[in-house]
Amino acid sequence: MLEIASCDHILHTILVLSLSLDTTIESTVSIIMSYSSRNNIKGASPPLSYYFLPRQRLNTLLLIHSIASFIIGSCGYLKPSFAELFFSMESSREKGVGRILTRLFCSLIFAQGVMIWSARQINDPEIKRAFIKSYFICFLMSSLALIYEHLNNQGIVEGSFFGVLKIIAMLALTAAYGWFTFLQPPMVYSLSGGRR
Repeated sequence: MLEIASCDHILHTILVLSLSLDTTIESTVSIIMSYSSRNNIKGASPPLSYYFLPRQRLNTLLLIHSIASFIIGSCGYLKPSFAELFFSMESSREKGVGRILTRLFCSLIFAQGVMIWSARQINDPEIKRAFIKSYFICFLMSSLALIYEHLNNQGIVEGSFFGVLKIIAMLALTAAYGWFTFLQPPMVYSLSGGRR
């Protein structure tokens, strides 16, 4: 019971820290309020279609990616045995190695969520484009590594539902960041839509 209570406290602390990042919340609220004032709707949030407008798509991708990174990073760090859903660990030594590698990797995933959350407010198109290119390369290489390990089938990477889901998620992130890297005009990288 003590472990559950401390996990709840840690998750609450993580949530409070993630919500207090810079002035992102204030800017998000101002965007929503400006939408509401333009459309004469008091206090209403924008419709779902707003998040898929050409100038909002990149921020929507970054928002979803950062929230997923916060969740995956904190869950994997607090409960590293979740790695057994993806990797085959038979001996206690393998489980110990898996536990520390999962915690190290999940701390990087959580920190990546902080960077992505903050990158949503970057208005310099060159810096934002560098972020997007880097994530495209990262997820492309990760996808290729996972597919290679699954095709070799040496028993290290699980081929279960979660293993396939992991590959699909990596391919989806590769496609999303690749779309922004190669197929989108430079104006989508700027918060002002190319006007400074």
